[in-house]
Amino acid sequence: MMTKETVAENFKNGIDCGQVVAGQFEEETGYSLSQLRKMSACYAAGMMRGETCGAVLAAYNVIGLIYGHDEEGDDVQKGQMLQKMLRFNELFGEKYPQGFQCKELLGADISTPEGGKKINEKNLLFNLCPAICCDVVEVLKKVISE
Repeated sequence: MMTKETVAENFKNGIDCGQVVAGQFEEETGYSLSQLRKMSACYAAGMMRGETCGAVLAAYNVIGLIYGHDEEGDDVQKGQMLQKMLRFNELFGEKYPQGFQCKELLGADISTPEGGKKINEKNLLFNLCPAICCDVVEVLKKVISE
């Protein structure tokens, strides 16, 4: 079972936020843990730019793997995928109204020396980020089950 502590342990072992989230959905996607982790390996710290949270990006990947369309003109499947994505956005936004970007969620920009210092001083990567990962998984499981 995923907890903030297990997420923090993953972080200490080099597994980042998006990888943690995507890795929780092997059964739902039909992809292996290795494939899911590789797919989301570049998302840490908002792609190291403080941009969109890697956990959120991984959630979008999972939605795409489950509900995404892959044929031209498949408006029905595309519509279902968009509904799931928008529902995820709605529920995540209720929990984190400050936004979807790392710099908004953390209150500092990890891509700058000042922001990185603030994040490290407050130990946000091992306190707040694991909580966000757990919340993303919870929201995504709800969206998938609806």
